[in-house]
Amino acid sequence: MARPDDEEGAAVAPGHPLAKGYLPLPRGAPAGKESVEPQNGPKAGTFPVNGAPRDSLAAASGVLGGPQTPLAAEEETQARLLPAGAGAETPGAESTPLPRTALSPRRFVVLLIFSLYSLVNAFQWIQYSIISNVFGGFYGVTLLHIDWLSMVYMVAYVPLIFPATWLLDTRGLRLTALLGSGLNCLGAWIKCGSVQQHLFWVTMLGQCLCSVAQVFILGLPSRIASVWFGPKEVSTACATAVLGNQLGTAVGFLLPPVLVPNTQNDTNLLAYNISTMFYGTSAVATLLFILTAIGHSSKARLPPPVTESSRLGLSLEAVSQNQLQAAIISLEEALGRIQRDSEKDNRHPNSTRSDRVKGRGGFAT
Repeated sequence: MARPDDEEGAAVAPGHPLAKGYLPLPRGAPAGKESVEPQNGPKAGTFPVNGAPRDSLAAASGVLGGPQTPLAAEEETQARLLPAGAGAETPGAESTPLPRTALSPRRFVVLLIFSLYSLVNAFQWIQYSIISNVFGGFYGVTLLHIDWLSMVYMVAYVPLIFPATWLLDTRGLRLTALLGSGLNCLGAWIKCGSVQQHLFWVTMLGQCLCSVAQVFILGLPSRIASVWFGPKEVSTACATAVLGNQLGTAVGFLLPPVLVPNTQNDTNLLAYNISTMFYGTSAVATLLFILTAIGHSSKARLPPPVTESSRLGLSLEAVSQNQLQAAIISLEEALGRIQRDSEKDNRHPNSTRSDRVKGRGGFAT
C-alpha cells in the first residue's frame, strides 16, 4: 500500500531537514539528486497548490506520462497568497520563533479566590431581601426601602459597566480584581457600623459600595480564564468562576434566616444577630481581599499557551507577510519579463507587433 506524501518525504539523509513535511525537487533535476529548500523561506517554484507542492504535482504528472499543464496566473497568485490547508503554516511564518508558554499551578488558587469573593458579593446582594420583614421592623422603614438595598445593584451596573470594562482593558486584571475585592470588603465593614435602628442610611451606603464592587467582579471570569488558563481549560475555568456568584445567591437565601431569626420582641437580640452576620461577612471579605492582593502580586513566569483568538491573530499577521512577499516576487517577475522583451526587440528589430504579442502568450488583433 502506498504511503502518504508526508511519509514518502520522511526518508531523508541526515542533515537535510524537511520543509513542511516535503522535500521539494527542482524542475528538470535528474532522479536521485535532491535539493533542499533554503531555511530562509520557500522559492518561487515550491509554493503548495491544492494541498501539495507544485513540484510534487509536476513530478506526479511526469510519472503518469501526462502533459504538464502550466499554472494560470490566478492559480499561481493564489498559491503564493494562501496556505496549503487549514493546518498548514504560511511561508512567511516559518522564520518567526514561537514564544515559550507554560501553565502556572497558581491559576487554580487565583480562580478559587475569585469565586469566593464573588460568592460573598452575591451573598451581600440578597441578604436583606430574603428577611425583608426583619430588617424593615428593625430600621422602622417600609419594605420598598429594603427592596432598594437589592435594586441598587442593578442601578449601579448599567452606568458603571462601561468604565469598568475600559479599566479592565487598559489597566489589566490585577487592578480590577483589587478594586472589586476591596470595595466589597469596605462595604461590608461600613455595614457593621449600621447596627442601630436610626442608621439605615449607613447600611444603604455600605450596600452602594458593594454594588459598585460587583460591576468590577462580574467582568472578570472570562479575563481570568483567558489569562491564566490554557485553550482546553478556558471554558471550564470561566464556568467555575461564574458558578461562585450563583452559589453566593444560594447561600444568601439559606444563611440570613438562620443567623437572624425573627425576634421583633427582643431588639437587643435582633441587633446582636444582625451584627454577627455583618461582622462574619466582613471578616471573610477582608481575608479574601488580602489573598487577592497576594495572588495577583506578580505574573506567571511564562504566559499560558495561545488561545484560538491569539492563534487567529498570529495567522493573520503571517498571511500579511506572505502577501507582501508574493507581491515582491510578482514585481520581480514582471520586471524580468519586461527586460527579456526589450532584449528580444533589440536582437530582432524587424519583428512585427503580432509576433511580440504572441511571444507573450496573447492573441494578435
